[in-house]
Amino acid sequence: MRFFLRHTIILLIVFGAFQVTNAGWRRLNTNTLAWLKTIHFSDAENGWIGGTHGTLLKTADGGRTWRQRARFTEDTIRQVHFFSKSTGWLLCERNVYTLGSKSPSYLLKTTDGGENWTQIDFENKQRQRITNIFFANSGFGLAVGETGALFGLEDDNYSWKKLLAPSRYLILGGSFSDNLRGTIVGGGGTIFFTEDAGASWNPAYVSGKTRSKLNSVYFADAKHGWAVGSKGKIYQTVNGGRFWRAQRSNISENLNDVFFSNTANGWAIGDNGVILKTTSGGNVWKPVRFNSRHKLEKIVFNGKKGWIVGFGGTIAYYEPENMSSAIRPKFNTRYKK
Repeated sequence: MRFFLRHTIILLIVFGAFQVTNAGWRRLNTNTLAWLKTIHFSDAENGWIGGTHGTLLKTADGGRTWRQRARFTEDTIRQVHFFSKSTGWLLCERNVYTLGSKSPSYLLKTTDGGENWTQIDFENKQRQRITNIFFANSGFGLAVGETGALFGLEDDNYSWKKLLAPSRYLILGGSFSDNLRGTIVGGGGTIFFTEDAGASWNPAYVSGKTRSKLNSVYFADAKHGWAVGSKGKIYQTVNGGRFWRAQRSNISENLNDVFFSNTANGWAIGDNGVILKTTSGGNVWKPVRFNSRHKLEKIVFNGKKGWIVGFGGTIAYYEPENMSSAIRPKFNTRYKK
């Protein structure tokens, strides 16, 4: 009897670790098949979504209504970041088959809420693809990409200067934990950290390290961060990026992005519609039911409401069950000038 009871308890614990939760993510009908790459909110009301063929959506009411902006480029918008309602950046990528002598990547900047955009090239532009731009709260920014490409935003808040790269691997993700300390991740399990805003970099120590590609990194505060990558890899740091330890995701799909609202509650998303949730700082990750098999690219939370974008025009939103009313987003596919 004791033997049976003991093994029953063990099975229940194992089952609990693998059970699928239903965490309230709803896929929206967006009437677009664009591959959506990025989403960002500058405040509680204003947000942007970017994707292939110059697709750019904007909300001014916290996501209740999204309007497609007039198309001003056919290039892919890989990333959007706004510091305020008026000032923002787009990281754009040209079609590799029509490049000619042009650089694959360039930036667009606006100071009037997206009504007008100014093109900005990286210093000593080469044929290196830039994959990510990220910013500290101070406004300082870094851009990373192929063969360890690294650029820093100058004091004029306009020019991007080439910096000494710490790695020759493809760099895919980056995040600041404060105004000086930051981490970049990429191919070959690369993790480097800086404590002087990118002037110098040191390799992090990674327990259980593999050569798997890391796609994204996110810090919940100055000390606690998570990195995710191929084959379900998840790593955590509790000392600002110097040391990382592996966490168990119990999946084999590639993970593309991660977000934590605090040091306990977080989400990771990836290929084949994978969504994982943790309420224990990543000690236990549970898969979440989601009605899509598309690749999921980016996840953000704006207050208590969450947003995911991905392949095939995928947009999903999350609202806690105890919130008083659903946002019921609407999409206007007409171009707005």
